[in-house]
Amino acid sequence: MKNYILLFIFLCVKNFLFSQNPILEKELINLFSEKGFSNASVSFSIIDVETNTLIAKYNENTSLVPASVMKILTTAAATEILGPKKRFETTIQYDGKIDSNCVLHGNIYIRGGGDPCLGSPFFEKHYKNFISNWADSIYAFGIHHINGNIIADASLFSYDVPATWPWADIGQYYGAIPSGLSIYDNTCKIEFNTGEHRDSTRIACFYPYLPELEIDNKVKSANVNKDFAYIFGAPYDNERKIKGAIPKNQEAFIVKGAIPDPSYLAAFELEMELRNKEIKVNGSATSLRKLNEKANLKDRKNITKTFSPSLSEIINITNMVSMNLYAEHLLYWIGIAKYKSGDQGSGATALIEYWKSKGINTEGMFIYDGSGLSRFNAISSLQLAETLKYFRNTKEFMSFQNSLPVAGKSGTLKNIAKGTSAAGKIMAKSGTMERIKSYAGYIKTNTKKDYAFAIIVNNYTCTHDEVKKILEKFMTKISEN
Repeated sequence: MKNYILLFIFLCVKNFLFSQNPILEKELINLFSEKGFSNASVSFSIIDVETNTLIAKYNENTSLVPASVMKILTTAAATEILGPKKRFETTIQYDGKIDSNCVLHGNIYIRGGGDPCLGSPFFEKHYKNFISNWADSIYAFGIHHINGNIIADASLFSYDVPATWPWADIGQYYGAIPSGLSIYDNTCKIEFNTGEHRDSTRIACFYPYLPELEIDNKVKSANVNKDFAYIFGAPYDNERKIKGAIPKNQEAFIVKGAIPDPSYLAAFELEMELRNKEIKVNGSATSLRKLNEKANLKDRKNITKTFSPSLSEIINITNMVSMNLYAEHLLYWIGIAKYKSGDQGSGATALIEYWKSKGINTEGMFIYDGSGLSRFNAISSLQLAETLKYFRNTKEFMSFQNSLPVAGKSGTLKNIAKGTSAAGKIMAKSGTMERIKSYAGYIKTNTKKDYAFAIIVNNYTCTHDEVKKILEKFMTKISEN
């Protein structure tokens, strides 16, 4: 009976499968006979980048939800459009006049320049004490008393909330929305203390300190081994509800969430630092969004600037740890480069047009964000593989390739193919969402072949760990070819 089932699978798969390599064909047939794949949608493509040959494919033109492999399209395009040496700047400015007593009769502005990682823990050594440095620069500029406000200007980007992101994601740290003035990865940490039994938990503190934040804590302690707490709340809204469960009998257990209003937090922290340094502030921290005002740059003068790390360094973190926030910033920048408009819609349209200009068939390519968090995104494995093949021959290739996790060694692939012959030979971005698993990148084989590949699986019925092992085995077999 088993042989009849395998024959039936073989005949069905052969209707859609093409391979110039008998070993790959066998592995594909084995893949689709796996438990949990009978109801799944799968798209697979692999291209020999040296000969420009599509050597194996299955449903290669089927558009599926890619999850985080969407970052391949965003980061590769940003590398070429903006350049790997691009740096983003945050500017401290003032308006009004400074009198002979060092009193500023005007406002201090923090002009956001779309820096994705200002104050990020990933770049702690780069930014150091940037808030303190801003306050010192204001004093050194001759401003010792501010007869006005500290105003955050995040107007470079749209204030809109991504329309297609799930409500359950937006309050989480990985669903933090982009801002023209982001800070600390737009992420806060909430410390919980839990009891020995299933009961209420206590919030010990949260940091950075978020003024006006109100938390309705419904989290319970339970027999779980990781964070099952979920934060609900809209951007720019200071009310948060936290539900779910976290491990019992814990002290200082950390739950991470999105900062409601990162630009206002930047202004608040600068105001506090100025006061700590005995620089008087008659007004208070606020933002152009709160004031419902547009930026009037003509009336401002610069005091100092803070520059980000290079784009190549930012993209390295974006792909290595799958940083949604950074990918969204890059999408907005792509929108600015093409349409002078920093918003998700402009960026998505510009991204599709960019890849179309590079010879990629974009029919059936649906882009709604830059990170892959939206389930409205859809792309085929062939489009991903063609994208990777194209970038293989650009001058920015090494910068881009170095950002991809390496199997058995780094990033989200650190535990993939570990201890096997495939370790170090697979360089790829992974994607994971509920019932979605995908990989796209490059494979070097034992026979010195260089492949660009992509595989997307939607709606599998096995567990996440099981599909991960199945695809790990599949990629390992390709590298051994």
